[in-house]
Amino acid sequence: MAKRTATEIQAAVQNELADTPYATASLRALTGGNANFIYHAKLQTPLPDGPADVVVKHGEGYVATSPEFAITVARCNVEESSLRYMGHFPPVTTPMFSVKTPTLFYFNPATSTNVQEYLTDAMSLKQYALEHFKSVDSEMIKPQCLELGKSLGMWLRKFHAWGRQPANSDVRDLVSSNKEMQNIKKMMNYDNLSQSMEKWQTDLGDCSEMFQQVAEMATAELQDSDELDVIHGDFWTGNILIPNAVIDASKQTQIFVVDWEMAQLGVQPEDFGQLVAELWQLKLYADIDAGLWIIEGFADGYGKVDAAFIFRAIVHVAAHLVGFGANTPGWGTPEQNKKVAMVGKETMMKAWKKDLKAFEGHDLECLFRNS
Repeated sequence: MAKRTATEIQAAVQNELADTPYATASLRALTGGNANFIYHAKLQTPLPDGPADVVVKHGEGYVATSPEFAITVARCNVEESSLRYMGHFPPVTTPMFSVKTPTLFYFNPATSTNVQEYLTDAMSLKQYALEHFKSVDSEMIKPQCLELGKSLGMWLRKFHAWGRQPANSDVRDLVSSNKEMQNIKKMMNYDNLSQSMEKWQTDLGDCSEMFQQVAEMATAELQDSDELDVIHGDFWTGNILIPNAVIDASKQTQIFVVDWEMAQLGVQPEDFGQLVAELWQLKLYADIDAGLWIIEGFADGYGKVDAAFIFRAIVHVAAHLVGFGANTPGWGTPEQNKKVAMVGKETMMKAWKKDLKAFEGHDLECLFRNS
């Protein structure tokens, strides 16, 4: 059976919502997502508490940006339930920021369509940093970058602790069923490391033995679910939304943590490390110091952990650089891609050996400050 076109899917979504409180006056496709079709909807009638704008997400049995990549729509059920559970997780607030998940308004399991809270004029943290932090006075933005990172670190630490509480065992039961996403995450981050590095092997050397050992470690971690925790699973700058405006220190800025389809049982350092990797890439690709300052604040906000946690997180940072950072279209030139792959390889070697001294004076030295 032929796949529907994007135009046909959008029309079907609009038709589905026509007889609900979320009937749309307009539906505009949003960029930034990969797996799903995502829209900004203006409602015909504002909701009782005021909003006239919402986000609509629709899932198919394949990745929206890569239709040849089949993927189960069960991920949409995981996001729906995750967002409902996260509705009981209070926002994490500081004087400058409030971090929360969007409220879920509607979900149709028959069509894998949901409607959720819209953050006005929002953009991803990745895009925000590229647009707002690239050419500004360093001293002017450093305090807000540290505070932004701190807020995100506090949110992630509290979420990780919340997922461990016996009272939230239903959340654990939910994400434990998300085996397909768990396997995809491990494959993309670890099993494919050698393949991701293959194009640079002549210049950067063979590191397949280390990659194999790291992949075996990641596989072994998943064998005993009792040792795993509830994690977001895709905690990166693309899934953190912030309004497209200069941060005003005199008022609180709302931040959303979105896209919960990858929520799963895993190891907490992977959530930590994925965000660090993406923030570090701001420096590696675009020489944006703000990326390092947000990392510093993030580590401080997450708080005290042991060195083993940090080394495991940095292994994930390195794997992300090799598997994603060096291979993401649009990040940089081929030469920059190769450099990021090299940084990933060298960083993994240091973390895999647990060589604390090797991180003295390193961009990621600040991660050990609370260990």
